[in-house]
Amino acid sequence: MSEATYKLHYFNLRARGELPRIIFAYANKKFEDVRYAAPNFGITEGKDIATVKASGLLPFGQVPVLEVTTGGKTHVISQSHAIERYLAREFGLYGSSNLEAARIDEILEALVDVGNSFAQQVWTKPREEQAEALKKFVSETLPKTATVIDKFAGEHSDSAFCCGKTLTLADLALFHTGNMLHTDWKDFPNIHKSYEAVGKALEKYIACLLYTSPSPRDRQKSRMPS
Repeated sequence: MSEATYKLHYFNLRARGELPRIIFAYANKKFEDVRYAAPNFGITEGKDIATVKASGLLPFGQVPVLEVTTGGKTHVISQSHAIERYLAREFGLYGSSNLEAARIDEILEALVDVGNSFAQQVWTKPREEQAEALKKFVSETLPKTATVIDKFAGEHSDSAFCCGKTLTLADLALFHTGNMLHTDWKDFPNIHKSYEAVGKALEKYIACLLYTSPSPRDRQKSRMPS
């Protein structure tokens, strides 16, 4: 049987599409990165999202969606977390035991809560207030969750990774979250160790990680606060 092929549909942004891209990059797996314009976020480059919505490809009428073609049949997976966990399992990034997988899930769900709090505390602010709101979020809100995750990661002091001796989806998710929040987790030594290890592991693949358009450090056309 031929190897599966993958096609990821998402806006020309990081957000919910970036972690799957990072997973593909780390696993060194080719995929078709189909990107759509997001005018509401100032991103005009990309395909018209209305076209794919009209095609009936999107089960819930939204992206991301992953097409997986294997054995002559194409399967469609929707919902960002389902996509991330499917890819992690396919590429051996979900731990070496059910207990490690449960810890990975704990961290992933905690990061979902972080994302929801971020949306409430930062995105709801007027544009001119978002940069200050982000700083406050990182210094006051984030540590409540990060302290717990750092303790989890400290259970594996002989490893650079959070949930065992090998890199997992949890490490990649923390790397992605750190990039989105402009933090390298330096106040949380065990998470920081993981963040640095992931960055090093991704070095040779970084060229294919087009984090967003414009680049991740260029916020001129993005709503992401500087």
